[in-house]
Amino acid sequence: MALKVKDILQLQSLQGMKLVSGERGLERAVCSAGIADYEFASEIEYDNDMPFDKDSFIISSLLFAKNDEKKIMEAVRKLYEMGTSAFAYKDIIYGQLPQEVVKFSNDKNFPIFAFGQNVYFENIIYEIMDAVQQEDTLILAEQNILKMIEYQLPKEEVTSISKSISLFFKEYAMAVYVSPPPDGEKLDVRRILRSFYLNKGLKNKCILCRYRKGLFMILTSAFSQPEKFEVILNEAMESLSIDEEKVWVCRSNVHRSYDQLDLCLREGWHTYAASVIDGRPYEGYHQIGMFRYLIPLSGNFAMQQFADDLMTPLLDKEEFLHTCLTFVHNKGDLNATAYDCACHPNTIRYRLSKVKEMTGLESKTEAEFYAELSAAVRLYLLKEQAGL
Repeated sequence: MALKVKDILQLQSLQGMKLVSGERGLERAVCSAGIADYEFASEIEYDNDMPFDKDSFIISSLLFAKNDEKKIMEAVRKLYEMGTSAFAYKDIIYGQLPQEVVKFSNDKNFPIFAFGQNVYFENIIYEIMDAVQQEDTLILAEQNILKMIEYQLPKEEVTSISKSISLFFKEYAMAVYVSPPPDGEKLDVRRILRSFYLNKGLKNKCILCRYRKGLFMILTSAFSQPEKFEVILNEAMESLSIDEEKVWVCRSNVHRSYDQLDLCLREGWHTYAASVIDGRPYEGYHQIGMFRYLIPLSGNFAMQQFADDLMTPLLDKEEFLHTCLTFVHNKGDLNATAYDCACHPNTIRYRLSKVKEMTGLESKTEAEFYAELSAAVRLYLLKEQAGL
């Protein structure tokens, strides 16, 4: 996903820019940057019809229009026709733009900004291009993360992908997946990434990579003790203003940075997936129990057949299905299940006895029945929530 005009306004050099017109165009993509100078000067012969790339953020001093303000309209119109994303001018020669330019900008949803003499062109161009490069790197990293989570890659390929994400990992790493719960507020990933971009103190301890609806924090340290990583994680959460009350923070175990980064990412993601299925946050991979094998094997034919054989008889019987899901969610606690289902515990006992009959598990002990039912329910939920 490309950067947008509204995103790059968070960059340090652009924070003093004032929006003049075209407010409805702030969602336009930005993939490059350029300076408009002699391209629109009438006294210079310039025969390139497309001097600027599509989706470029263009800046200018308007020196080419010093003696003829009509040239501003000509330039803005051409920039719009080229598909550039926005235009910003230094307000020294012209403090205000002609009204026809403002009207054109508003009509076409083409943002125009003004900035003062203390802002330097070189800083603007550098920061925009660096932000674009960062964004491209993050997109590449997301594709690589998916690959490492979904597939068992050779160690050589894991090392190669890890180095493409960062050459500055220390010996050990932990992957922490940060995302709101399914019913929580959307995580402002772009704001967090912009804050990280401006925070030089974190960059030798932490790498941020967008993934799905959340983000991975890949923490790195020369030491393998989990306490070392907790210190880094706490610093990152505080520095990036992430409210721990509103997100799930799902940690992997500590592994070697380059050849075992896939384990870090897989464990962090599986910890989040287990949290979603059980409806409560697991802080670490070591806590997720049977999910350690259920999640990676959930697509296995035999596992799916096992789950289908047990769950299919319940799918068209909403009351029994809901009772089973609630029973497993409450870890086999009859009283808690009765409370959540708003009925008497004996009603739950009756329903579960009927479930045993429907699924052919009458001969099982209570412990065996719960073990098989809980595995089948969780496999069913993993299949139902394949968008994880």
